[in-house]
Amino acid sequence: MKRRTLAIGAIAAALALGLSACGSSGSSTGTGSTPSGASSSAAATATIASKLIMGGPPEFKTRVDGLPGLEKNYGVVFGKYTVTDTGGPVTVTALKNGQIDAADLFTTDPSIAANNFVILTDPKSNFAAQNVLPIINKAKATDGVKTILNGISAKLTTAGLGELVTKVQVDKQDPDAVAKAWLASNGLSSTGTSASGVKLIVGSANFPENVVLAEVYAEALKAQGASITTKLNIGSREKYYPALKAGDLDLFPEYSGTILQFIDKTATATTPDDVYAALQKALPPNLIALDKSEAQDSDAIVVTKATADKYGLVSIADLAKPAS
Repeated sequence: MKRRTLAIGAIAAALALGLSACGSSGSSTGTGSTPSGASSSAAATATIASKLIMGGPPEFKTRVDGLPGLEKNYGVVFGKYTVTDTGGPVTVTALKNGQIDAADLFTTDPSIAANNFVILTDPKSNFAAQNVLPIINKAKATDGVKTILNGISAKLTTAGLGELVTKVQVDKQDPDAVAKAWLASNGLSSTGTSASGVKLIVGSANFPENVVLAEVYAEALKAQGASITTKLNIGSREKYYPALKAGDLDLFPEYSGTILQFIDKTATATTPDDVYAALQKALPPNLIALDKSEAQDSDAIVVTKATADKYGLVSIADLAKPAS
């Protein structure tokens, strides 16, 4: 049922993308574009990025490390921005089919290797540390709940996270079953009563990695007696963060750098410890971040190998070079 929900959502979003690919929906035109009839001098100063369509989630248009960060740190302004999804199948399909030329994907996404996509290096650290961690309603963070969730963070690695994503996204295994297997393999599946009496609503964004992380949290807490309700595939942060802040959701798997920059548009921290400290201060009083895991899933600017070869792209900085 969960896989069917994901597939239906992806198909619907893909259709919407196809209908709007040539329009202005969700796009912003950069100054590097050279419309028909433009002067030859303008054409001469056009950059590689100005010839390309960038795709990603809605928030990437305004995030500190999104389009504003790419322009500030690298001088990169894309010709157009098309809203796709949050590192999910719509973005991957659009990149494969040439509806977009560059995409905001996550570094653990198995589709990158499967499709021979190229991750452009980020020498200026535009993208901050993105450690996976639980954001929880402070009223629900009992000692038992914190021990369970911090135990998960202590075991979660970047490689392990990549394996979880591959099982769900490539092997099409049920996220709940994958979560249970991971907990068992890491000695975290024992039953008990340390979370007994606690009721939590666990949410997830609408991409496979976040869904399986939410299931890991949910299953571990249920095994220790918590009463759990899951609300999965909610959507982007614009949809789920207000619900978390309002108390309509109690627990969410998050990425330290991105959630920090979503809350605080002026945040400048980039290292794992600095980002974590800044996040604790930025969160509203009713929310806290528990221990961060070693696992990171960072945003990356990704292009097809054909595009990388055509323009000689290795680094994000290369996108600011003059177009030939």
